Amino acid sequence: MSEEKNKIDQQLKEEKDTEKQENEKKWYALYTQSNLEIKAKENLVKMLELNNMQDLVDEILVPAEEKVVIKALGKEKYKLSLKGADREIEVQGKKGITKFKIEDGKVKVIESVEGDEQCVNHSPIFKPGQKITCKENKTEVKIVLENKMYPGYLLIKAKLTDDLIDLIKKTPFIVGFVSAGGKPVPLDEKDIQKIKDQLEKGAPAAKRLMFARGDKVRVIEGPFMNFTGTVEEVIPDKEKLVVSITIFGRSTPVELEFSQVEKI
Repeated sequence: MSEEKNKIDQQLKEEKDTEKQENEKKWYALYTQSNLEIKAKENLVKMLELNNMQDLVDEILVPAEEKVVIKALGKEKYKLSLKGADREIEVQGKKGITKFKIEDGKVKVIESVEGDEQCVNHSPIFKPGQKITCKENKTEVKIVLENKMYPGYLLIKAKLTDDLIDLIKKTPFIVGFVSAGGKPVPLDEKDIQKIKDQLEKGAPAAKRLMFARGDKVRVIEGPFMNFTGTVEEVIPDKEKLVVSITIFGRSTPVELEFSQVEKI
């Protein structure tokens, strides 16, 4: 009797484990049309809502950095990560100062010159492709996608069902799943976490080991954007460089993050 009970208990445990595994959401990679990752994500979100299938998908990730680009008089002044610490940035426009604020992954205009009430009252922007223009002061802010780790891919965490697979395949700008033998291949959670960690740091892994003393670099972000200089010191544990830049005819050492420069 005891042996029979143990068999039943074991069978019930196996059935529960199987059910738990089937209900567990896993990560999968999707092919998208070139340079349309954001559009593909937006369309997938809409399709899930229209078909009441949002509960099957926990997360949709575009593996790239979201950058805030601030311009004044048609020239780029800043290029900053959308993520990270909240901050305020001022730029000199045609008639005065425009002040932007990056907060909780959103960007808005909090101050500009007279006549720019429309841009000051504009709702915050938060995704690539969105822009706010202050016409009177000739300033603007927009969000762009840069440093794509896997161009042409979306990553989703989902419980796959036949209906969900069909819906994803019908979503505009999505080509299909990364598959093996015709079946979507689940990705390792650890690999996805590495991608997320890398995006949070704002510097592609390949960039972290490519700098050495004497390298010529161009600044691609911050107040010294478009300046060129020479690497004087590499600080790998802080992911920073000391770069000698010529400012007003004098060579000046400036500390920059790895993500703020590129080799030339």
